[in-house]
Amino acid sequence: MAPSTASNRSFHSAGFQKLVIGRTISPKPEGNRGVPQVKSSKWHLPPGVYTPRQIVDGYAPLLEAVLHNLGPDPSNTIPARKMLLDNMASILRTDTRESSLNLPDASFDASRNEMRRQALKIGHTIVQYAAEVSEPQLDPKLNIRSPCEGHLLKQSVAQLMFGPRSQMHLMQLYNEWLHQMVLLRDALLPFDNYEEVIIPIEGTKLGLRHTEQTRSQFLLELLTKSITQKSVVTSAKALLAPRLSTSVGYGFQYEHGVILPAFLAGSPSLRLLHYFPVEVDATAKEVLFDYEFQDYYGAPRTEVSPRSGVLQENTWDAAALTAAEPNLRRAFLEVDQPGGPSTSTLLKLKLEFENDESASVDVGQISRGRRYSYRADEIEAGGNIDAKSGGTVGFTNASDVHPSTAVLSVTGQGLITTEKGGIHLIPTREAVLGLALLGKIFPENTILLSSGQSARKAETAGKTFANKPKFVIYCEDWKGIPKRGTGDEK
Repeated sequence: MAPSTASNRSFHSAGFQKLVIGRTISPKPEGNRGVPQVKSSKWHLPPGVYTPRQIVDGYAPLLEAVLHNLGPDPSNTIPARKMLLDNMASILRTDTRESSLNLPDASFDASRNEMRRQALKIGHTIVQYAAEVSEPQLDPKLNIRSPCEGHLLKQSVAQLMFGPRSQMHLMQLYNEWLHQMVLLRDALLPFDNYEEVIIPIEGTKLGLRHTEQTRSQFLLELLTKSITQKSVVTSAKALLAPRLSTSVGYGFQYEHGVILPAFLAGSPSLRLLHYFPVEVDATAKEVLFDYEFQDYYGAPRTEVSPRSGVLQENTWDAAALTAAEPNLRRAFLEVDQPGGPSTSTLLKLKLEFENDESASVDVGQISRGRRYSYRADEIEAGGNIDAKSGGTVGFTNASDVHPSTAVLSVTGQGLITTEKGGIHLIPTREAVLGLALLGKIFPENTILLSSGQSARKAETAGKTFANKPKFVIYCEDWKGIPKRGTGDEK
C-alpha cells in the first residue's frame, strides 16, 4: 500500500480563503485492476489504496463473470448488461420497490433529508462508474459464496438469473456485486466530497463487508431516530480508520488525509464530513480529534468581555459596527499537543490579527456551536427593509455591542455567557471569525445574522426566555452555515 507523502505547501479551505487546513499531502490511490482473489470460495480485493471509482472498477470482474457465462444476448432483447445495471440503479434509489434504503422525503427532519439526498447522489455516481468501466478483467471460472442479503430483483432480472441462460453460481456473483455497491454507497454517506475520499483496503477483507456492523447501526439510527454527529463520524472511521480510538470525536487524521466537518470547506451541510488531502499532525499517522468539553452543558462558564458600546433601538450601521475590527492576518488549524502518546488530541482554530493579537478556539466546540445555533429568517419580498442601513433595520430595544476580538480573547476557562439579559451583538467582517465565536459562546441561544436579514427577525429567532441573554453574531457574509438553523440538532 503506497503511503501518502506530505509537502510544505499549505492547503487553504475552498470556503475560507485565509484558513489553512494543514500541509498538503499527495495520496497515491493506485487501485488494482486484477481479478478478485478467491480462497475457499471467499474473495477479497487486492490490498491497496482506492478511490471510490477504483473500488467499483475492482468489483467489475464479478459482473463480467456473470455476463460471460450468460452468453450472447438473443436478438431483439434488452442486453443482459443493461438489465443488471438497471437493477442495481433501482436498488440504490430510495423510492423504489427494490430500494435497499427506503427514505421518503422528510421535510420535518433536516438531517434525514440531507442523507436521503446524499444517498441518491452517491447512488447515481456509482451507477455511472459501473457503466463506464473500461477493459474490465475477466475470470470465466470465478466462483464465490455470497450470503443472501435480501436485495430484490426486478421480474425480468429474476427470470434472467434463474432461467435457462443462467447457472447456479451466477446469482452468487451478482448478489455479491450488488451488495458491495450498496456497502460502498452507504460507507460514503458521511462525506460531502465522496468522490475524492481515499479508501485503504487491507489484508483479506471481503470488499467492504468489514463495515457492515457499523453500517447497520448507522442505518438503524437514520431510519428510526434523528441522525447524530456521533454516528456520522463513527461510520466514517469504520471505513477509513477502523483501528482508531473508540472515542468518537468529530474528525480524525489517517494515513491518507484528514476528515473534518464539511463546514470548514465552506459547505452549508448540517452533518456531513469533508475529506482534505492534508496532514495536521506530522507526528502521528492516525489521530482522533476530540472535543475540549465532552459535555458542553457541564463546562465552566465565564463572563463575556465588557461591552464597547450600545446600539440604540431602531438604528443600524453595519460599516460602523465592524470598523474597529482589526484585519485578520491568518487563520490555521493546529493540534494542541502533537506527538503525545494518546490516539486523540484537541484541534484548535488559531487566529492572528495585524495588531498582533491572537486567539485560539476548539474546532469541536465550533462544530457544536454551529449545529446548535439559530439563523435569523430571511427577509421576505416586500418586507420591512431600510435600504439606507445596509438592508437591515435595527433591534426593537437597545443592545450591548461586544467587539469580536475582545470576545475571542476572553481567557477564563469554559464557555462565554453572561447574567445580563437582552441582546448582545457581536459584529464581524470575517466569516471565519464568526465560526470562532460559535466555539467560544455557550450554545444556548446564539443567533446568526447577515447582510440582507432583518435584525427584528433575530430578536424572535431561537429561545425567547425572559431576562436571559441572546447572543447575535452579525457577519456580512456567513459561509459554511445551513440556510435555516434549527437550534436543537444535536
